[in-house]
Amino acid sequence: MLNARNIEKMRVGKLSISTSLLVRAADDKGLDYSFLPEKVVLISNGKKSHFFKGTSIPCNNVVAASLACNKYFLRRLLTEQKIPTPRTVVLRHPATWRTVLSGSLKFPLVVKPIIGSHANGASMNIKSPGELHQAVKRGFAYMKRHNRGNRVLIEEFFEAQDLRFLVVGTKVVSVIKREPAYIVGDGHSTIRELIHTFNHKWQSSIKYDFPMCPIRLDSEVSRFLAQANLNLDSVAPAKKKVTLRWNANVSTGGRPIDVTDQVHPRIKSLAVKIATISQLKVGGVDILCRDYTLPDISAANLSVLEINDSPGLDIHHLPYRGLGRKVSADILDYIFGEDKKPDKKSRRLEALLEDIDFIPQPVAANIVLTVSPPKNS
Repeated sequence: MLNARNIEKMRVGKLSISTSLLVRAADDKGLDYSFLPEKVVLISNGKKSHFFKGTSIPCNNVVAASLACNKYFLRRLLTEQKIPTPRTVVLRHPATWRTVLSGSLKFPLVVKPIIGSHANGASMNIKSPGELHQAVKRGFAYMKRHNRGNRVLIEEFFEAQDLRFLVVGTKVVSVIKREPAYIVGDGHSTIRELIHTFNHKWQSSIKYDFPMCPIRLDSEVSRFLAQANLNLDSVAPAKKKVTLRWNANVSTGGRPIDVTDQVHPRIKSLAVKIATISQLKVGGVDILCRDYTLPDISAANLSVLEINDSPGLDIHHLPYRGLGRKVSADILDYIFGEDKKPDKKSRRLEALLEDIDFIPQPVAANIVLTVSPPKNS
């Protein structure tokens, strides 16, 4: 059964769960690995070596990874390729929010920072000018507070299932459907109490580290509940499922469900195309899809939101429901090649489970740099 205690046992030293899964996959494959300061891991097959930190994947181009963070830039690229994305406008100052009312966008709307993650600063399913005004102020306030740029996106709300495609090379190795945060009533506890009970189970020493995260209590929860004539002090009937948010991000309490084998191959091919357009070798493609079992990749069935250059791996290994996928092994196979594994080393991973506070031995000798000779002038 998926629970925080069992997942915590997978952690290597003080590394995140996703990085720990990469280290464990390297150990299984007989790859060499060394632990460096700042929670960096060096993984080598004896011929080439790469640094890993968090879920930043070394085969991704630095410029492409940086551009992938800009949602508007990606949407411009995808629109040129006739790939469905939400109709979007950009605001550069909160005082200009009224211009949206006279433009072409139709309610309901979504407001989100142009650069951001984990649904921070975002507001969903906005249905009135008053809600839009508050959402724009919230988005700009988040960016100013966290120094995340000076623009927000306003886009049309597309109601569908939230899918995360993990693309490695030219293949989708996993698809996760993210269900929005919810609680199940017991007939006597308030919604607030049930949220606190859930959150207590999924607290982690590293933020956003587990494949299940605490349910974020913010204005989005209050807005969502109000539409159902509920609030945090309402008592949910026994066995009654109460959804709490519109967005399904795992970082806000969403639950990851593996649907890899149910997604139509044509939609998987679209995810690979998006990663190719973005020039990312490994990426998490987020697509809203009304029916992912159909081959329909038109705007009637789906809308592409964004691509992440450093996607979490834990949700694919350890979904709330469904088959776990060994995506860390897929990533290492892509980087190092399946047929280039050295003999298994005698050192076992269990010896590394204590906190890693030592200064490692120099490893530069393991790194081979190939320099091409200069061309004749």
